[in-house]
Amino acid sequence: MSAQGDLAAAQTLLNGPEYHYLQDVYASGMEVFGQELKEYAYDRRAALKKRLSLENAGFLLSAVLLVASMLLASGRLRLQKALTLAASIARTDPLTELPNRRKFYEDVALALPEGNRKGFTHALLFVDLDRFKAANDAHGHKTGDKLLQQVAVRLRDILRPGDMIARLGGDEFALLVQVASDERLVTEAATSIAQRITVTLAEPFKLSDGLVITIGASVGIAIAQAGDVDYESLIHRADLALYQAKAEGRGCVRVFEAGMDDKVRTRAQLALELTQAVAADEIVPHYQPLINLQTGRVIGVEMLARWPHPRRGMVSPAEFIPMVEELGLIVKMTESLMCRACKEAATWRGQLTLACNISPAHLRDLNLPTFVRKALENTGFPADRLEIEVTESAFVGDIALARLILDQIKALGVKLALDDFGTGYSSLKHLQSLPFDKLKIDASFVGAMVIDKESAKIVAAVVGLGQSLGLSTVAEGVETEETAAMLRNLGCDIGQGWLFGRPGPAAEIERIMLETTSQSLSQYASI
Repeated sequence: MSAQGDLAAAQTLLNGPEYHYLQDVYASGMEVFGQELKEYAYDRRAALKKRLSLENAGFLLSAVLLVASMLLASGRLRLQKALTLAASIARTDPLTELPNRRKFYEDVALALPEGNRKGFTHALLFVDLDRFKAANDAHGHKTGDKLLQQVAVRLRDILRPGDMIARLGGDEFALLVQVASDERLVTEAATSIAQRITVTLAEPFKLSDGLVITIGASVGIAIAQAGDVDYESLIHRADLALYQAKAEGRGCVRVFEAGMDDKVRTRAQLALELTQAVAADEIVPHYQPLINLQTGRVIGVEMLARWPHPRRGMVSPAEFIPMVEELGLIVKMTESLMCRACKEAATWRGQLTLACNISPAHLRDLNLPTFVRKALENTGFPADRLEIEVTESAFVGDIALARLILDQIKALGVKLALDDFGTGYSSLKHLQSLPFDKLKIDASFVGAMVIDKESAKIVAAVVGLGQSLGLSTVAEGVETEETAAMLRNLGCDIGQGWLFGRPGPAAEIERIMLETTSQSLSQYASI
């Protein structure tokens, strides 16, 4: 074959379907191999075309084969790198750059038998952030993402050599820590680490634009048993412990114990029944009298939620109210109770005020003022006799939004009270910036003021603050006449507690008022 014939054959090969197939696969597949591979292929092709002017056809044929082999080798190398990168991405949380759930569970499965071989054990810690959802809803997802990134940094700083960490998803994180094999030391070490986590994450987070957010965390702990290689059981136990910690309040640390599974099942059943009860309006309003401490007369009531369970009897509000909040039903339940309370209170004799608590979720709902207005219109209850009570914890989110909502409610003629004063955040700031009419002194201070001088000083200071700002003061948790006498002498306006009457249903409210008024008036007359 002549040189010219070899050149023609080489040109045919370069222009043939086989070469173009390689080019299409390895040069056009940018999604897999990247832009530089495409550039590499076209550069090589241009170089080969220039060499067509050479008379050494054998060299050209060798060059064609070399290019093809290089493309194949480059493609395999880049494919391997791409697959490695894809595997890494599939096991990494893109927001925090921590291992994700899949990677972490794989590592736990490998770590447990390794620990048995080397003579140590592991503790699995599940971490769930407190109040994160409220912060995320109030400030937006970008702020929430930055918050999660800072949480990841703080958790990394707690790690010791050999420990592992991951973000499981949402606001849940996990740590696998190496601990000594002694069972008592294992629990102590794991609990100590968990407490460091709760303390660290309870410190304020400083974000952009001067925004400061305070959250917190609850931690569930499961200790790997001797010889335990069943990572799924360990994960299940840690999850149960976390569930128990969340059920008992914010900032809790709980270690898995036998019987927790039964408790969780019981709680899950109760949550189902509670959901059904809220939907069927089976949560009912009860009322507790508010007493003028100077005259002893009943001047109003506070509406309180009660759940008369068909088998368990009256379920404690301390048990079901947090559960209603977790289930996202607090707004629906509160609005239903407020409507029923306004309707019932409209029929009572006298000019009694009706105090109703609203949840922090309500202060992120721009529809709340409209709801309050419609509830008053539909029931005929006077706006100036309705009092909306808000706890300080409701202002952890967007205080500007809270002010907007409360200003609109105040414009309806409704009174506003700051509940549990002194137990929340930035109390004086809230008094200055929000349109409150009353301060409610927390029962923890009132109940201890007879025997604790510091509590008595706090109560006196709050009463004096209220007087200086022109705000009425209400003392909660009044259970003895000695406490009531101290409050009167301080100039506190209103008392609430078992001394004056326990909460009762609407059918008993008039009897409760009459009995409380009679007893209180006789007691006051003898002073």
